[in-house]
Amino acid sequence: MGVLEVLQYLLGTEKEVFLCPFPAAWGREAVVVNCFSPGDTVVCLVSGERGEHWARVAEGFGLSVIRLGGYGGKPPQVEDLYLLFEAEKASSIKGVFVTHVEREEPFAVELEALGRVCRSFDVLYALDVSESFGVFPLSLDESAVDVAVAESPLLSGNCSLLVVGERAWRARSSARCPRFALDFAELQKLSAGQELSPLCLRFLLNLRLVGKEAIWERRKFLASVFRRGAEALGFSVVHDMAAFPSVTCLRLPEGIVEDEVLLALEREGIWSGKVAKKDRTIWVRHGDTLKVAEILGLLFVLGEVLSGKGQKVNISTVLAGMEVDWSG
Repeated sequence: MGVLEVLQYLLGTEKEVFLCPFPAAWGREAVVVNCFSPGDTVVCLVSGERGEHWARVAEGFGLSVIRLGGYGGKPPQVEDLYLLFEAEKASSIKGVFVTHVEREEPFAVELEALGRVCRSFDVLYALDVSESFGVFPLSLDESAVDVAVAESPLLSGNCSLLVVGERAWRARSSARCPRFALDFAELQKLSAGQELSPLCLRFLLNLRLVGKEAIWERRKFLASVFRRGAEALGFSVVHDMAAFPSVTCLRLPEGIVEDEVLLALEREGIWSGKVAKKDRTIWVRHGDTLKVAEILGLLFVLGEVLSGKGQKVNISTVLAGMEVDWSG
């Protein structure tokens, strides 16, 4: 089985998938410049930094952007988009930019329901699945997604994916934004020469053998192990993020600052970062493994940070009390 077939399986699509040697931020820009023209009206569902980036890129190329947040400050819902379309029919909305999952929110949008709304109003549906690729059992084709972008530590190096469907290709023929090297046709050629590392390819093939539904259940189990362990060490899980089993937001104990923990995680090659507008809170991406033993290693890093600050933490005793088979 080739890498293209594996990527299509994990994304749930038969559309073209391009492997691009740049981050998802460039992929979002590629979607904007290939599918839209200056003056077009688009909607950005905004509940975090990725959604806001869609909006800023679109505005930078002269598009008219409607930022859609949820009622009362909550993440946007399908009903919010439908009501907006009903109210703005005359404005000829051309596209909707959606982020499946934001790191800052314990919320995943309803992809299929959004797809039905976009298709019923004949609006291009663009999606970022960076945080859910290889985690959620994605079905982009069933969700009527026209174009999608993803980046993930599961891919080697600074790589991202573009999924380009027929409607996106058609939009490209009339789009008037300058696109230069980010032209879909150029990216298609570039993708043909890209290769994943052998280690990355083996891991993706293993995901294919395990199956999307089994991966989803495994991710949820590992998330629960990590969160229980972090709480046992004295960290607080900020959200009940049951819908988001690849990243956990942690509030740090007194006396611990974000940079100390982030530096320790970085040394172990673990993706992490600060949570915007939340003091002493970090996000930790633990969805890069299917092994309990690697979750154990991550918890040891957190425990060592606490010990290094003089806090009395017997890491082995804490983890032994969780009654988890750490060899799995």
